Amino acid sequence: MRRIKILLLFETGILFLDRLSKWFILKNPDFYSGRFIELELFKNSDLYFFSLNPIFLNLIIGAVLLLLVFFFFKTLKQNNFLLTAGFSLIILAGLSNFFDRLYFGYVIDWIRVFIFPISVFNIADVMIIGGIVCLIFALLTSDVNRQTA
Repeated sequence: MRRIKILLLFETGILFLDRLSKWFILKNPDFYSGRFIELELFKNSDLYFFSLNPIFLNLIIGAVLLLLVFFFFKTLKQNNFLLTAGFSLIILAGLSNFFDRLYFGYVIDWIRVFIFPISVFNIADVMIIGGIVCLIFALLTSDVNRQTA
């Protein structure tokens, strides 16, 4: 349980960096433009390929976050580090982006890497990817998969 507390403290620190970076980019919208990377404000009002009514979109995101919180508390009982890390990363990042969407009407994305075609993102998006990777590793290494194989 001590490892989980340290993990949650670390992830909260990353969340703080995400919020701080979004505040900074709002104050400095055209911060840096280089050859391979650009750090500038991008107001993302859509959800990737979906363009939904904002109220409906917020309801869907809120419901998904509540469902993830439910699974998170179930994983705490299992004391599975990877599952807890995965769900908590996704929840914290989702809350950060959800706050942006509710408060500003858009998600604050600010990192553009020219190598990738869809490449404007923020630290919370990286946390979500990290959470998904943790969940995949947790599923691939679980005792349940070994018993059924």
